Amino acid sequence: MTQIILLSALIFASLELRVPLNYDEIKWSEGRILTYSDFQGKVPAGSPWAALTSSNIYFTYGTSNGKLSDFSVYASFIEESSWMKIENEDVLSHEQLHFNITEIFARKLNQRAELLRSKTGNVPKLASDLFKQINKECDILQQQYDDETSHGTNADKQLEWTKKIAVMLSKQAPYPASE
Repeated sequence: MTQIILLSALIFASLELRVPLNYDEIKWSEGRILTYSDFQGKVPAGSPWAALTSSNIYFTYGTSNGKLSDFSVYASFIEESSWMKIENEDVLSHEQLHFNITEIFARKLNQRAELLRSKTGNVPKLASDLFKQINKECDILQQQYDDETSHGTNADKQLEWTKKIAVMLSKQAPYPASE
């Protein structure tokens, strides 16, 4: 039995349990930095924000004999629902860090899911609860990032967060690449 869980982070992550839709995505990778052309969504009329990053954490898993038998995790950027009003390097850098935060929590999910392998019982509930906890933690950090940087307009705080997120990424072991 395979279950799919999706973490959708539209700046503020929201829980969705569904099979992924067919859309263009960019899987997070160390060498791949977002570009202006990645933001292909329509800018909402009257939005006060300069940009929006739509990113997801995918979590699929299988069970066998009441135990977690396998799983896969990855973070992705959804081009068609991400948008940017004007091409601005500071805005692009701010949005990249939102995507990096999503990656941090994909790595945390992978690490914690590994611990589920030894658990027995209602593995789907355990996996769902784990997902909800990761989602909550991601929401909190995404909001804190925007609050403390004033959505990227406070240059000093933005620099602090750039360093902070780089350290957080370096402390979380990467997960195996998914197909």
